[in-house]
Amino acid sequence: MLLRGRIVRGIACALALTAVVGCTRPALQFSPATLPDAQVGSPYAATITISQAETPVGRASVQDGALPAGLDLALAKDPEDTIQISGTPTVAGTFSFTIYVSCYGTSVMGQTATQGYTLVVK
Repeated sequence: MLLRGRIVRGIACALALTAVVGCTRPALQFSPATLPDAQVGSPYAATITISQAETPVGRASVQDGALPAGLDLALAKDPEDTIQISGTPTVAGTFSFTIYVSCYGTSVMGQTATQGYTLVVK
């Protein structure tokens, strides 16, 4: 493989080399795309799996909006790259929120993603 071009320094060099070599990272994928409905006063559990991660997912949080009262979001230890939403909802309604995830080594890997969800509590 022959690389041609001019010598550049610092971040521009890394960006130029990435463009030449084609070191693109896949977009993180969230599954499922929609969450099952919940029922006030009934235990709820949903699992979201993150795929295409080059390093393990190290952080997950609600970025915009909020989970229904009584539910929590946690990054699962096992299996890796999964998020658990669980608890017992206390209020009915339609709740929209965005989940943000980042992978370990994000400053190097650059893999972060968000996914919007709507959860209906009946």
